[in-house]
Amino acid sequence: MARPVLILFVLVTVGALLAGCGSGEPESPFPERPAEIDVSTVDLCRALTAEEQAELGVEPGEASTGELSNGPTRICGWSNYVDGYNYGVQTIADAAVVAVGGEDTTVDVIDGYGVVVATAHGASAPGCSVYVDVSDAQAIRVQAQATKDDATGIPSFETVCGRARSLASTAIRNLGAAAP
Repeated sequence: MARPVLILFVLVTVGALLAGCGSGEPESPFPERPAEIDVSTVDLCRALTAEEQAELGVEPGEASTGELSNGPTRICGWSNYVDGYNYGVQTIADAAVVAVGGEDTTVDVIDGYGVVVATAHGASAPGCSVYVDVSDAQAIRVQAQATKDDATGIPSFETVCGRARSLASTAIRNLGAAAP
Protein backbone atom coordinates (compact mmCIF):
# COMPACT_ATOMS: atom_id res chain seq x y z
CA MET A 1 0.00 0.00 0.00
CA ALA A 2 2.90 2.37 0.65
CA ARG A 3 4.22 1.87 -2.87
CA PRO A 4 1.16 3.45 -4.68
CA VAL A 5 1.33 6.44 -2.31
CA LEU A 6 5.05 6.85 -3.04
CA ILE A 7 4.43 6.63 -6.79
CA LEU A 8 1.60 9.17 -6.53
CA PHE A 9 3.84 11.50 -4.48
CA VAL A 10 6.65 11.23 -7.06
CA LEU A 11 4.27 11.87 -9.96
CA VAL A 12 2.72 14.91 -8.27
CA THR A 13 6.15 16.31 -7.35
CA VAL A 14 7.57 15.80 -10.86
CA GLY A 15 4.40 17.28 -12.38
CA ALA A 16 4.65 20.35 -10.16
CA LEU A 17 8.30 20.84 -11.07
CA LEU A 18 7.60 20.51 -14.77
CA ALA A 19 4.67 22.91 -14.54
CA GLY A 20 7.06 25.55 -13.21
CA CYS A 21 9.42 25.10 -16.16
CA GLY A 22 7.62 27.28 -18.69
CA SER A 23 9.22 28.63 -21.82
CA GLY A 24 12.40 29.65 -20.05
CA GLU A 25 11.50 33.32 -20.48
CA PRO A 26 11.83 35.27 -17.23
CA GLU A 27 8.61 36.73 -15.94
CA SER A 28 8.34 40.43 -16.71
CA PRO A 29 8.40 42.80 -13.74
CA PHE A 30 6.09 45.11 -15.69
CA PRO A 31 2.31 45.15 -16.04
CA GLU A 32 0.70 44.53 -19.40
CA ARG A 33 1.13 47.66 -21.54
CA PRO A 34 -1.95 49.79 -22.21
CA ALA A 35 -0.78 49.79 -25.87
CA GLU A 36 2.44 49.24 -27.77
CA ILE A 37 4.11 52.42 -28.99
CA ASP A 38 6.17 51.99 -32.15
CA VAL A 39 8.94 54.54 -31.71
CA SER A 40 11.06 53.18 -34.55
CA THR A 41 10.04 55.99 -36.93
CA VAL A 42 8.22 58.61 -34.86
CA ASP A 43 9.85 62.05 -34.52
CA LEU A 44 11.07 62.00 -30.90
CA CYS A 45 10.98 65.80 -30.79
CA ARG A 46 7.18 65.43 -30.79
CA ALA A 47 7.51 64.21 -27.19
CA LEU A 48 6.95 67.83 -26.15
CA THR A 49 4.42 70.18 -27.72
CA ALA A 50 5.31 73.86 -28.18
CA GLU A 51 3.20 74.67 -25.11
CA GLU A 52 5.00 72.04 -23.00
CA GLN A 53 8.38 73.34 -24.20
CA ALA A 54 7.37 76.83 -23.06
CA GLU A 55 6.39 75.46 -19.63
CA LEU A 56 9.88 73.94 -19.26
CA GLY A 57 11.55 77.06 -20.63
CA VAL A 58 13.22 75.20 -23.50
CA GLU A 59 13.58 75.88 -27.21
CA PRO A 60 12.44 73.32 -29.82
CA GLY A 61 14.29 70.04 -29.42
CA GLU A 62 17.43 69.11 -31.29
CA ALA A 63 17.31 65.72 -33.00
CA SER A 64 20.39 63.58 -33.46
CA THR A 65 21.40 59.98 -34.06
CA GLY A 66 24.10 57.83 -32.59
CA GLU A 67 25.31 54.34 -31.92
CA LEU A 68 24.91 52.48 -28.63
CA SER A 69 26.49 49.13 -27.80
CA ASN A 70 23.23 47.41 -28.78
CA GLY A 71 22.58 49.31 -32.02
CA PRO A 72 21.55 52.65 -33.47
CA THR A 73 19.70 55.24 -31.44
CA ARG A 74 17.80 58.43 -32.10
CA ILE A 75 17.47 61.21 -29.55
CA CYS A 76 15.82 64.56 -29.11
CA GLY A 77 17.24 66.90 -26.50
CA TRP A 78 16.16 70.15 -24.88
CA SER A 79 18.07 72.49 -22.56
CA ASN A 80 17.05 75.24 -20.18
CA TYR A 81 20.14 77.34 -19.55
CA VAL A 82 18.34 79.48 -16.95
CA ASP A 83 17.35 76.74 -14.47
CA GLY A 84 20.11 74.36 -15.56
CA TYR A 85 18.07 71.33 -16.64
CA ASN A 86 18.68 69.20 -19.71
CA TYR A 87 16.08 66.77 -21.02
CA GLY A 88 16.18 63.99 -23.58
CA VAL A 89 14.04 61.28 -25.13
CA GLN A 90 15.97 58.46 -26.79
CA THR A 91 15.22 55.17 -28.51
CA ILE A 92 16.84 52.02 -27.13
CA ALA A 93 17.08 48.91 -29.32
CA ASP A 94 16.28 46.62 -26.38
CA ALA A 95 13.24 46.11 -24.22
CA ALA A 96 13.21 48.14 -20.99
CA VAL A 97 13.45 44.93 -18.97
CA VAL A 98 17.22 44.79 -19.69
CA ALA A 99 17.66 47.77 -17.34
CA VAL A 100 16.07 45.89 -14.42
CA GLY A 101 18.53 45.12 -11.66
CA GLY A 102 21.12 47.69 -12.66
CA GLU A 103 22.91 49.75 -10.04
CA ASP A 104 20.71 52.44 -8.46
CA THR A 105 17.55 51.32 -10.31
CA THR A 106 13.96 50.79 -9.24
CA VAL A 107 10.97 49.36 -11.11
CA ASP A 108 7.78 51.40 -11.21
CA VAL A 109 4.75 52.20 -13.39
CA ILE A 110 3.96 55.48 -15.18
CA ASP A 111 0.59 55.83 -16.93
CA GLY A 112 0.21 52.04 -17.04
CA TYR A 113 3.64 51.41 -18.59
CA GLY A 114 6.37 49.56 -16.71
CA VAL A 115 9.48 51.67 -16.18
CA VAL A 116 12.95 51.33 -14.73
CA VAL A 117 14.19 54.48 -13.00
CA ALA A 118 17.98 54.88 -12.78
CA THR A 119 19.95 57.61 -11.05
CA ALA A 120 23.55 58.78 -11.48
CA HIS A 121 26.02 61.56 -10.60
CA GLY A 122 24.28 62.63 -7.38
CA ALA A 123 27.30 64.49 -6.02
CA SER A 124 27.77 66.76 -9.04
CA ALA A 125 25.15 66.86 -11.79
CA PRO A 126 22.33 64.53 -10.72
CA GLY A 127 20.68 62.69 -13.56
CA CYS A 128 17.63 60.48 -13.76
CA SER A 129 16.82 58.09 -16.61
CA VAL A 130 13.42 56.47 -17.02
CA TYR A 131 13.39 53.41 -19.31
CA VAL A 132 9.82 53.00 -20.58
CA ASP A 133 8.54 49.57 -21.66
CA VAL A 134 6.85 50.59 -24.94
CA SER A 135 7.20 47.23 -26.75
CA ASP A 136 8.88 43.82 -26.60
CA ALA A 137 11.70 44.93 -28.91
CA GLN A 138 12.40 48.54 -27.98
CA ALA A 139 12.22 51.10 -25.20
CA ILE A 140 12.51 54.81 -24.80
CA ARG A 141 14.88 56.36 -22.31
CA VAL A 142 13.65 59.66 -20.92
CA GLN A 143 16.27 61.72 -19.12
CA ALA A 144 16.50 64.79 -16.94
CA GLN A 145 19.76 66.18 -15.59
CA ALA A 146 20.52 69.15 -13.37
CA THR A 147 23.59 70.97 -14.62
CA LYS A 148 23.74 73.64 -11.93
CA ASP A 149 22.77 74.12 -8.32
CA ASP A 150 19.40 75.45 -7.27
CA ALA A 151 18.68 77.69 -4.23
CA THR A 152 19.35 74.79 -1.84
CA GLY A 153 22.51 73.47 -3.52
CA ILE A 154 22.78 70.36 -5.69
CA PRO A 155 19.23 69.29 -6.62
CA SER A 156 18.07 66.02 -5.07
CA PHE A 157 17.34 62.86 -7.03
CA GLU A 158 13.74 63.29 -5.92
CA THR A 159 13.59 66.65 -7.70
CA VAL A 160 15.43 65.51 -10.83
CA CYS A 161 13.51 62.22 -11.09
CA GLY A 162 10.26 64.12 -10.60
CA ARG A 163 11.09 66.06 -13.74
CA ALA A 164 12.11 62.88 -15.60
CA ARG A 165 8.89 61.10 -14.57
CA SER A 166 6.80 64.07 -15.68
CA LEU A 167 8.58 64.13 -19.05
CA ALA A 168 8.13 60.36 -19.38
CA SER A 169 4.38 60.73 -18.86
CA THR A 170 4.23 63.53 -21.43
CA ALA A 171 6.34 61.52 -23.90
CA ILE A 172 4.14 58.44 -23.51
CA ARG A 173 1.05 60.50 -24.27
CA ASN A 174 2.49 62.52 -27.15
CA LEU A 175 4.56 59.79 -28.85
CA GLY A 176 1.72 57.31 -28.46
CA ALA A 177 -0.54 59.71 -30.36
CA ALA A 178 2.14 60.41 -33.01
CA ALA A 179 3.29 56.83 -33.61
CA PRO A 180 2.02 54.99 -36.70
